[in-house]
Amino acid sequence: MVPLCNMNRSLLVRPAWAGTGAGSAFGRGLLAGLPIVAGYLPIGLAYGVVAVQAGLTPSEALAMSLLVFAGSAQFAAAGMLAAGAATGTLVATTLLINLRHVLFGAALAPRLGERRWGRLALVAFGLTDEVFAVAQATLGGVAQPWPYLLGLEVAAYASWCGASWLGAVIGDALEGLAGWGLDYALPAMFLALIALQLGGRPARGLLVAAVAAGVSLALGALGWRHWQVLGAALAGSAVGVGVERCAGSWLRRSS
Repeated sequence: MVPLCNMNRSLLVRPAWAGTGAGSAFGRGLLAGLPIVAGYLPIGLAYGVVAVQAGLTPSEALAMSLLVFAGSAQFAAAGMLAAGAATGTLVATTLLINLRHVLFGAALAPRLGERRWGRLALVAFGLTDEVFAVAQATLGGVAQPWPYLLGLEVAAYASWCGASWLGAVIGDALEGLAGWGLDYALPAMFLALIALQLGGRPARGLLVAAVAAGVSLALGALGWRHWQVLGAALAGSAVGVGVERCAGSWLRRSS
């Protein structure tokens, strides 16, 4: 029998989320989502301010975050609502903006080891650019990926909705929020995530990142801003796969 003092010590040193079950994987996901939380708090605050200044009530701004949960689409929708855009135009625009999530889901689904449609639909709803970036960098070392991804998404979702509500409530007092430079929080987080994903093959990672950045900038310069992420993802993926195949072919010939 383990002495009571030793058992108490083990409870103190080993937190509940440090095991190997679904609950521990969910807890690890929550912790892994803290960098996303740090990025979402200022951006969600800014969205809440923009939404109420576009004519939405705080309840409507919060409802959009709860039901849509897509930052760029919500900013676009708030602006279009303020301009009196038609419902069809609004739906088509937000669909186009979020088309890149098809690629995100296709990339993550095989790594989840989950075939139940209900569970896949649940994590599909919570999949954002930032969640995808963190999941891509960390899922490889997780024994139970589905609860881990769910924890990651809950952290992101709760912080985004909470910040949106706060920004909407105090929106009138923060009219100059755009000049604070808070919109740099997410690009800074992405730069850190890219650095973490370079891994042991930084040359290939830097090449993919350079190609994706170049395509994104080119599409933006052409005015195709809604296609920037999707085009960059396709170009970067194609270059990454091509480099991987070329390297594999070279290794086979040299062996």
